[in-house]
Amino acid sequence: MISRRRAAARYGLAVLLVLVLVLVWLLSRCSAEPTTIRMAAVGDMACDPDDPDFDRTTKERGDLCRHQAVSDLAVAMDPDVLLGLGDFQYELPAAEAYRTVYGPSFGRLLDRTVPVFGNQEYKVQDANTFTAYFGDRIGDPRGYWSQDLGKWHLVVLNSNCAAVAGGCGAGSPQQTWLAQDLAENDRRCVIAAWHHPRWSTGIAGSDVRTADLFDTLYDHEVELVLSGHEADYERFGPLNPQGRPDTHGVRQYVIGTGGQAHYLPGKSDATRDERGDPLIRTDGPSSEYADFDHHGVLELVLAPDSWTWRFHPLEAGRPVTDEGRASCH
Repeated sequence: MISRRRAAARYGLAVLLVLVLVLVWLLSRCSAEPTTIRMAAVGDMACDPDDPDFDRTTKERGDLCRHQAVSDLAVAMDPDVLLGLGDFQYELPAAEAYRTVYGPSFGRLLDRTVPVFGNQEYKVQDANTFTAYFGDRIGDPRGYWSQDLGKWHLVVLNSNCAAVAGGCGAGSPQQTWLAQDLAENDRRCVIAAWHHPRWSTGIAGSDVRTADLFDTLYDHEVELVLSGHEADYERFGPLNPQGRPDTHGVRQYVIGTGGQAHYLPGKSDATRDERGDPLIRTDGPSSEYADFDHHGVLELVLAPDSWTWRFHPLEAGRPVTDEGRASCH
């Protein structure tokens, strides 16, 4: 009788152990990170409510303020992440403008937003309305930090070099931190984001201030860097630090198409830095694709070892104008 009871007890313990192991396995499956991330990326978004093009319905010059329509496009994508590439609210980004203009548009994705510091943010002292609005969505008050997204590693940097302590050059705190972060990263695929594009054929052109940051990305075989600032969409092929094609290079995307009206010639403050000082324009490589006429959103699908891109413009009948796929280094 005693041996039967012992056998039954052992059997019960075995069943319990199996159930516990199954439960642990199920919990690990539920808590595992997603294998694919859908990202919407765009910068230069909500127009100044005093802009003469704000809420206009006729097109007399350039393009109009389209932040609401572009945000509708982003919301419809239902992305896991909205990567905001700076210049969230024009022209003077007051708290009231964030509440009444940005909030009802892109602010609908606030809980999914990764915010990048742009130059418009610094038009208010220390970008304090920006930091107050986004709060702990900002990973570090200096404007540079990193986080993992699925199988990818994201590095957010601050290209407002006159405003960030130590600037953006080689040996600066930001560049030193970047090199260390990338050296310690164990993920194959890496994406970087900052506001002022290293390579651009737009009004402001290529920004030499970010050259050392770009060089560091190249040294660590980062896949792509996303920027805003220019009111256009551009995609460059993989480039080395000299701007020459290189299969091991970094791809630059410029997506300043979030709603701010396209610039008239000579009427853009994109040619000035966050302190209002003129930027030195430099010529760079030609892009593989450019759209200077349409607002829109870049959709990225970040798979474990590759990514796809699709630029969605605000144009009836043409839902996608630029798309492709590339593998990580």
